[in-house]
Amino acid sequence: MFTALLVDDEPLAIARMRELLAAHPEIEVIGAAGGLADARAFLETRAPDVVFLDVEMPGGSGLDLLESVPDATQVVFVTAREKYAVQAFAAAALDYLVKPVDPERLADTMARVRKQAASEGRQPDEGTEPDAADLDASAAAEPAASGLDDVVSGPLADKTTTGVVTVGDICWIESLRNFTRVALKGPPRLIVFRRRLSEWDSLLPNGPFARVGRSYLVQLAMVEQIEWNSRHETHVMFAEGAEPLALGRLPAMRLREILSGTA
Repeated sequence: MFTALLVDDEPLAIARMRELLAAHPEIEVIGAAGGLADARAFLETRAPDVVFLDVEMPGGSGLDLLESVPDATQVVFVTAREKYAVQAFAAAALDYLVKPVDPERLADTMARVRKQAASEGRQPDEGTEPDAADLDASAAAEPAASGLDDVVSGPLADKTTTGVVTVGDICWIESLRNFTRVALKGPPRLIVFRRRLSEWDSLLPNGPFARVGRSYLVQLAMVEQIEWNSRHETHVMFAEGAEPLALGRLPAMRLREILSGTA
């Protein structure tokens, strides 16, 4: 059985989604949150298979929750406004539902949930992080990198092209659900791979690279400067003109702790 978290500031909307999902016995609603803080607290202790997430909520946007969503959890946006669709799919959302949700449209979404789980070779009630058996064939066959001079390869987002990068050229990696965005130095560039962050975590050497929150891997030696931009955003600058990285409050705090040796 699949598990779901509902995030919406409107109690009636949550009740309606519960009613619609009741027609799908393969999914169980294990929690509901009326705001981002409650949703983050829930995700600290549970990793549902799917989060049905509203966009416009008091105190922030549902898009702000993405960095707290575990890698293996799919996100389906549920909102009354179609204008956020581009942002949602740019964040690799599984689907985008417009309120009032049509039962037949939700059935299509559930078909996508099942298909996605099958393509990843995992059962709905398995844990949030895939182990080595869950890696795609190209990643599973590739040995773990042992140093910064090693070269790693993997499928790019278009599925037809393979990207090849030197480990030491990687400045940071950001999770985009089933994809990852990799920032490289010399010349600076961004590449989107069809590979989860957890797979990169197993490939890269632990010393030079550190996991910062749920959504980022950073090569520590490449960090040149950390600039506080606002209470909710910090910019991390890297050597050799690499693309800066914007971090939320918690990942930025974690990075500072690691760099200062207090982690």
